[in-house]
Amino acid sequence: MNEKHQPNFIERMLMGIMQAVDTQTFSEKDKILFYKQLVYMLKGGVSILQAVDTLKRTTNNYALKKVTTSIIFYLNEGKSFSYALSRLPEYFDESDAAIVKTGENTGTLDVVLQELANEYTYLGSIKNRYKSALTYPIILIIMAFGAVIFLFSSVLPSILEMVAGDQQLPQITLILKSVSDFFVWYWREIIVCVITGLIVLMIYASTEVGKNRLSKVLIGLPMIGAMTKTYYLIKWVRYTKLMIGSGLDYLQTFRLLRGVLDIPLYREMIDSVIAGLQLGKTIYDAIKDQTHIIYPNVAVMIKVWEETAHLEEAMENIISMYQEELDTSITQFSKVLEPVILIFMGVIVAFVASGIFGVVFSVMENVWV
Repeated sequence: MNEKHQPNFIERMLMGIMQAVDTQTFSEKDKILFYKQLVYMLKGGVSILQAVDTLKRTTNNYALKKVTTSIIFYLNEGKSFSYALSRLPEYFDESDAAIVKTGENTGTLDVVLQELANEYTYLGSIKNRYKSALTYPIILIIMAFGAVIFLFSSVLPSILEMVAGDQQLPQITLILKSVSDFFVWYWREIIVCVITGLIVLMIYASTEVGKNRLSKVLIGLPMIGAMTKTYYLIKWVRYTKLMIGSGLDYLQTFRLLRGVLDIPLYREMIDSVIAGLQLGKTIYDAIKDQTHIIYPNVAVMIKVWEETAHLEEAMENIISMYQEELDTSITQFSKVLEPVILIFMGVIVAFVASGIFGVVFSVMENVWV
């Protein structure tokens, strides 16, 4: 039997300081570490209170220490571990608490915590690959844009001044000089406008309307749309499989999924599924028309296995199939993007070269005449 630990004055003071000065977030990596260490201790026969208290006393991670301190407070009040997680929504999803509760009820807490750790690890790796695939073109575009500004505002004016002199300039060179003059005169304003535009876009993207519209734009883009659609499909299916496998029914699962998936299009689909389930419909009936975010063959696979009571098996097959597709899409996207950027830069260089050579040829003609 565990003794009830009462926080002393120093611990209460530390809790107050940590709440007032919270400069470090509890990341997904911290959460994975937290779950894995709990699993290790629970399998060794340690109670959940002892396990969390040991983590608190031995960790040097400020965020983890803050979370464990809060959990210990609830455990000392006689509350369950799942209840403690549910009271910390800034750190744990509602689905985490629900899954942990099923583990507590069935005596398999260590098993569900291991599954949660595996799930966050897997989805984290997929998320990083997806984000890297989207970040890479943005970096290349910014670099290309910066190179164009530098070329037109610094390099080109010097070359034109040196080569052209008082010569009458060809039409293409006049166009080139006009573009160059624009960058020379307004490069500060251009940079300010770009930065302002990015800030406005980020603010807009943080709103519900903005997320919804941007997600529709992303899904509608060539290649990027397929990657986005596949990434969220895998995330949806993985979470659904985990929750159903932990003992939650379909309605509970989809209600929790609404808070897990951070794309409005999927929330709309989930709302449709919830409404259908409440009317006695199947999952297939609810998603079969959501072809803008759910591939038709996925709906058919779910229908077949739903009828044969092998839904988890269907979801495992969907995950395996579309994981390969996502990997292929990311690889193809990277291969296609580089040539596109190089062609763009080649066109700019060719335009600049034609303007410069136009002046050179004009000067040579005047000399020969």
